[in-house]
Amino acid sequence: MPLPGKTAPLRFAVMCNGTVFQRWQADALKELKDQGHNLVLLIVDAREVTAASRVKRLLKKKWSTILFTFLDNRIFKPAAKDAVDLQQELTGIEMLECLVQKRGYSEYFRDEEIESIRRCRPDFILRFGFNILRGDILTAARFGVWSFHHDDEMSYRGGPPGFWEIFRGDPVNGAILQRLTEKLDGGIILKKGYLKTLFHSYRENIHQLLSVSASWPAQMANEMSRNLTGSEGMVVLPAMPASATSAPLYKIPGNLQMLKFLLLLIRNRLRFYYHEMLAAEIWNVGLIMKPLHEVALGTRIIGKDDVTWLPVVAHTGYLADPAGFHADGRLHVLAEDYSYARQKAGISEIIVEIAAGDIPSPGMFGNPVSIMDGGTHRSYPYVFEHQGRVYCLPESYQSSQITLFRREDPGGRFVKERVILDGVRAVDPTLFFYNGWWWLFFTERKYSNTHLYLYHSKDLTGEFAAHPLNPVKTDIRSARPAGTPFVHENVLYRPAQDCSATYGGRVAINRVLRLTPGEYYEETVRFIEPVKGSPYDKGLHTLSAVGNVTLVDGKKYQLNRLFFSLQLRKKLTRKDRGNV
Repeated sequence: MPLPGKTAPLRFAVMCNGTVFQRWQADALKELKDQGHNLVLLIVDAREVTAASRVKRLLKKKWSTILFTFLDNRIFKPAAKDAVDLQQELTGIEMLECLVQKRGYSEYFRDEEIESIRRCRPDFILRFGFNILRGDILTAARFGVWSFHHDDEMSYRGGPPGFWEIFRGDPVNGAILQRLTEKLDGGIILKKGYLKTLFHSYRENIHQLLSVSASWPAQMANEMSRNLTGSEGMVVLPAMPASATSAPLYKIPGNLQMLKFLLLLIRNRLRFYYHEMLAAEIWNVGLIMKPLHEVALGTRIIGKDDVTWLPVVAHTGYLADPAGFHADGRLHVLAEDYSYARQKAGISEIIVEIAAGDIPSPGMFGNPVSIMDGGTHRSYPYVFEHQGRVYCLPESYQSSQITLFRREDPGGRFVKERVILDGVRAVDPTLFFYNGWWWLFFTERKYSNTHLYLYHSKDLTGEFAAHPLNPVKTDIRSARPAGTPFVHENVLYRPAQDCSATYGGRVAINRVLRLTPGEYYEETVRFIEPVKGSPYDKGLHTLSAVGNVTLVDGKKYQLNRLFFSLQLRKKLTRKDRGNV
């Protein structure tokens, strides 16, 4: 169904080679149709490929890059590139066969072809065919020609997509949907995202780039459709910058580069299997006796003497995702309490006997006591106070619900208050009140580290509506929530996880520049690194405020037979595949 709030569907054309598309392209067309947009024209490349003799074909081959060409067609081809014939679905769509003119590396449409395209009045043209386009075709539709570049254009122009990031050890792989201009890979950025580079598999790296970006044309069309106003269809849109890239132009790797690349893949795969099968994550919770804004925005790096870690109470699990509140003169810390033996987490409470001015010590911490174990995995116990009451919003993606709990007083039990959202596998839900609205941030299980979703409501007891730009952000470096949003000097900041190098590697501090029911924009201003010199220096993924105290967590790795058994079973049963 079309998204709410749209004023009119858009008309679009598709550049292609016929009715056979790659699977990710077919998915993009289906999403556009499902959102109510109308395909009005197929612009088909009608140039004939002259059959050559076997000898001529051999002489024409680029032998200097033959190794990549061979592997790319046979070994590296992902499922997202599988051929899908849409002939039946495209019945009745007008088809325009075009004989473009090639000048150097660029292709130009003839005047009569441009005129035929304009008569169909497309709002935009989606490019799934042809090559480097220049000339009048770039303005034949009022929103131009939309094209993908599956790299960060600020670092990598040319191609092949997703290759050079692995070759150069870049932890992040960018992708853009751009409106083409005369500058190669320097178009107007319509949508941009960042994903984790999958160093162990070039095929999987390409697959995620194509699969994730397939929904972008529909998202961009929805945004433009909502901004169509006035009787003459005047377009009111935020300014979209043209890329200022001056990045080097990459080409297909030579045979010697491919040999090096294959050795890199072997090494990377061995490292991947070691971490996936043997390196169990062990998290612990710590206290910093400073308010959150000083920790998050201060110029000083968190040192090992700044954090007091909880005593280790078990060697078959860990504590993570701390949040807390003050009651009865004591600090109450809630945390995810994960057991490798049970392969499940619940929420436990740790009482900290600390008063203002005290110097924290391990002896102040009580033992973890389970307070919330509903039979399914629960983690990330996000805590906030409202009208004198304490609330907890834990993650429980297995239940496909976001459920709010309220603390009873006296007794201190957390009881179910309401289901805020149903039918969503939300990860790390974070709820706060700002500028007259309740804002709910989370990621979804399938893309738990990259896709940020936003909902809003005027009242805590009211219905929460989806933000029209969902997902409002696609970025492995700064999407997934990581604790308490806070306001400092009238500016809203949102902590988020940077999972580009490793899960929960560090925390990004995002300055929120626009937050309304129709807009969202933020920029990363700082990263909080793991606490070097401490026992937990391999990751940090939570910053929570409790008055003048900041709660953090930290990660280390250790061998764990229970973890190995769990990972082995997942491999054998292919459990939980498809999550990025």
